[in-house]
Amino acid sequence: MTIDILLGLSTGALVLPTVFLRSFLGVPESEALGPHLRPSAYVTIVAFAIAILLGLVFRYTSAKWVKQAWGQRTALGPKSLERVLDWSFWIMVVAFFVGIGGFSWFARGGQAS
Repeated sequence: MTIDILLGLSTGALVLPTVFLRSFLGVPESEALGPHLRPSAYVTIVAFAIAILLGLVFRYTSAKWVKQAWGQRTALGPKSLERVLDWSFWIMVVAFFVGIGGFSWFARGGQAS
């Protein structure tokens, strides 16, 4: 359940810098966003993308764990599957919060000069 929530929030949050610039700072549609994006916007996008990728890794590994639990062969053993599940989950959570922090940093700084 937590994975689903973080995946959904991360996916939706990928557009936060764009929405923030267009809606709140009034950057016109005819103007490119590139000059207005600060490094923190890129940190935000990369962090949310990593969170999404690791959420998908977690989902895939969960399916393999279930397959292994039913006694079918998998490429990884039970210990390896548990390790991948643990690491992908916690790094996903950290990446999500880095994305939130990056967006807060970006929003506080406003537009680049």
